[in-house]
Amino acid sequence: MTPLSSTHLWQLAFAEIPRPGVLPRDYDVVRVGMSVGLPAIDMMINQGHRVGPLLCCAEHLRLLVPVRAGTAHWWGASHSDCVDRSEQRCGASEGWAACRGRLWILPAGRRTATTTEPGALHHHLSDMRSRMRDVSGLPEAAGVREARCA
Repeated sequence: MTPLSSTHLWQLAFAEIPRPGVLPRDYDVVRVGMSVGLPAIDMMINQGHRVGPLLCCAEHLRLLVPVRAGTAHWWGASHSDCVDRSEQRCGASEGWAACRGRLWILPAGRRTATTTEPGALHHHLSDMRSRMRDVSGLPEAAGVREARCA
């Protein structure tokens, strides 16, 4: 699967600025890898959940998903992090330079929401990460289960 692979049509804005007009003034941003993030977003759309604009970074293969302000206070997930929109960099490190090649994508053929539903996003990201672990058959996961049984 390529990083920008999706089962849905998207409107592309080949630049980071200007921001999509539907975004509210204040919002938080969930940062996640594209390989987990886009399949989770596809599942959300399939199930009728609200999806807003997404900022894609081709340089770091990251997806930045705007969610309602205040989400960062409760997010707490190992598959992603959630920060205030002022932290709209791809990485958590202060030393990261600005990214090149970021673009906004918006769901096509339907009314775009102002932000993506954070609860549904958290659930679908967790589900996608779990599926990817199960398929990969990571030996570390088996080792952890064996250690708990001993």
